[in-house]
Amino acid sequence: MNKKIKDTIKYFLLRFAHVRNSAEFKNKIKRITGQIIYTKKYTTNDLIEYMRKCGLKRGSNIFIHSSWDEFYNYEGTADDFIKSILDVIGEEGTLAMPAIPMFLDGSTVFDVKRTPTSAGFLAERFRRYRKVTRSINIQHSVCVLGPNSNYLTNEHNLSKTCWDEKSPYFKLTKINALIFSFGLGNYFIGTIVHCVDSILRHEIPYFEQFFTKVTSYNYVDYDGSFKEHTFLTKDDGLIKKFTKRSRRRIVRKYFDKAKYSEGRMSNLTIGVYEAKYTVDRLIELAKVGKTLYIKPKYKIII
Repeated sequence: MNKKIKDTIKYFLLRFAHVRNSAEFKNKIKRITGQIIYTKKYTTNDLIEYMRKCGLKRGSNIFIHSSWDEFYNYEGTADDFIKSILDVIGEEGTLAMPAIPMFLDGSTVFDVKRTPTSAGFLAERFRRYRKVTRSINIQHSVCVLGPNSNYLTNEHNLSKTCWDEKSPYFKLTKINALIFSFGLGNYFIGTIVHCVDSILRHEIPYFEQFFTKVTSYNYVDYDGSFKEHTFLTKDDGLIKKFTKRSRRRIVRKYFDKAKYSEGRMSNLTIGVYEAKYTVDRLIELAKVGKTLYIKPKYKIII
């Protein structure tokens, strides 16, 4: 079968399935299959009790990555889940989620108060909560509620990269944060892995490859004023990739199981890990030539 026929078949399959690309098609098939295999329902209390066993408590600092599509056996709403977490951690605790701006590039304006997030339904519901603070960053903004809100978000618009020492992701390591993932598969680590690239870019030349492009964008600040932020990111031609297999290899072989745990509730995969341990451990591994990236190939040049 020639390429033109294959592309035509693929095009009509994607249109028929109402998806934009092959990745969405695979995820849709996975969800349909999962709904047949996994039928057990669970409640908000079930989720909270699981999180308590993983370290959730009054005063906790929590960061959540999630895919709401995977909550199809959950007998509750996004607001039920968020409210219950806030009730447990109390006024002394801090809750944070990614708030990556939707459909923005350097030619559009990021409005810190109004631009929606593409980080999923749970994160978007949280973004709209009263008193939530959002960091200013066109690529990897973060929303936070709690006493650490200002600390986590107030310097992101000053970051040289999206994940350097001024970023919320790196600052999670300074407040003993626990990072939870829901519905994102096994061995998921998340955005915090890029802190390693940022921290080591001056020490190990390999990591300089990820910050060769200068990007500027305009944003609307909380006071309504227009400002500009310039930061470093990867060149468009650089293939930067890590896979489930590479994550599994690193986590299974080199991580302390007491610091990184995984489980499942019905179909929903749940992971939890300590922010500081994860960044520190990935830095240690990177310094001896072990990284999550498949491309470009890692060569230590010191």
